[in-house]
Amino acid sequence: MTSLSAQVRDRGYLPLTLSSHPVGSAQDLLIHVDPVTPGHTNEQVAELFSLKRQVQNLPVVHGERPMGLINRSLFHNMMAKPYYPELYSRQSCIAFMDKNPLVVETDTRIDTLMALAVQTGEKVFADGFIVVDGGCYRGVGQVLDLMRAMNELQARQHRQLVDSIDYASTIQSSLLKSSRQALNRSLPDRHWVLWQPRDTVGGDIFHCLTLEDGFLVSVFDCTGHGVPGAFMTLIAGAALERAIARHGHDDPALLLASMNRYIKQTLSQHDIAQRSQALPDNSDDGLEGVILRGYPSAGYVLHTGARMPLIHVRTEGEGQAEIIRSERCGVGYMATPSGQVWRNQRLEMAAGQRLYLASDGVIDQIGGPRRIAFGKKRLLQCLLDTRTLDMAGQKNAFMQCFIDYRGRQAPRDDLTLLALQWPDE
Repeated sequence: MTSLSAQVRDRGYLPLTLSSHPVGSAQDLLIHVDPVTPGHTNEQVAELFSLKRQVQNLPVVHGERPMGLINRSLFHNMMAKPYYPELYSRQSCIAFMDKNPLVVETDTRIDTLMALAVQTGEKVFADGFIVVDGGCYRGVGQVLDLMRAMNELQARQHRQLVDSIDYASTIQSSLLKSSRQALNRSLPDRHWVLWQPRDTVGGDIFHCLTLEDGFLVSVFDCTGHGVPGAFMTLIAGAALERAIARHGHDDPALLLASMNRYIKQTLSQHDIAQRSQALPDNSDDGLEGVILRGYPSAGYVLHTGARMPLIHVRTEGEGQAEIIRSERCGVGYMATPSGQVWRNQRLEMAAGQRLYLASDGVIDQIGGPRRIAFGKKRLLQCLLDTRTLDMAGQKNAFMQCFIDYRGRQAPRDDLTLLALQWPDE
């Protein structure tokens, strides 16, 4: 790509030394053009335009203060009118001068300059703008150069944003490392996880803790995706850690209730009855999820959920599957009371049976010839059809089924599907 200074030079201007750092202010767009004064006549201006064909606009100054700009095209159009040369040739050049050009200081930021150019209107695209330092004339600038600089600035900002999000993805993935390790300790070769943020980082998160008599597993689908969703996962993780520190590991319903209070307090999300006290810009965010406490030696799990089902698949006989519905109340939202109580459900488990925790990114994904949601029924059937495969084989089979169904449709949401197989003990 041709550099800005080369582009300016190719057009025949005499630019001042452009800074070596990325374009950031009007100073970097400054082009030196010798100005004229009110003492110059239109005849002299016509001669200057003839001699300097690259100059499109002549600044007019009084002392060091800019007075206006003379546009080449407008000037020639006026002087081409009948009798105008005879009437105006010996008159002051201010006769055809724009008395209200855009004037900016050398330290005006590129983004601010672009906004000023848009506010000034169409004429600035033809006339350009005058650059001053402390009100004293230093040169002119062209909108074409400004547009190139703005594109460069936006591209640089975009690169910085993408780099930041990419690194945030590394951090978010690192936060899941301890949970993956806990799953490997608690259920080696008896689990699989499909975790795919829609936008590099996301609002889905899962946790696992290895305990002396079993394990604690949770999946949370937080409000939003991308960066806002990722922030919510941090709040969800902090809420869970605090709840466990206060209430232990053995009561999932109590943990969810504690998380609800923590999120509402952290985000100042008052109950509906108190909403009049809330600020108008308050958020209304929270999460859906399942917390599951497993007792392998006792052969059962305690679980509770908020708007997220738990899928139970038996492998014996013809194979049976059920979707265990959760509470219809989300966690942390304004509509959820601070004193909301969830209930635990007990589920007896046998060796080889499987449990699945799935976020909306799986169930709501659009696809297929009719372009409808993947849905719980199709998810259940896919898990049933692959129940005899080992865990790695089932994960691959599900992924292929899901990818085939989605086709060319874009992912709608973050996606998490965590599978657990009950151990033999």
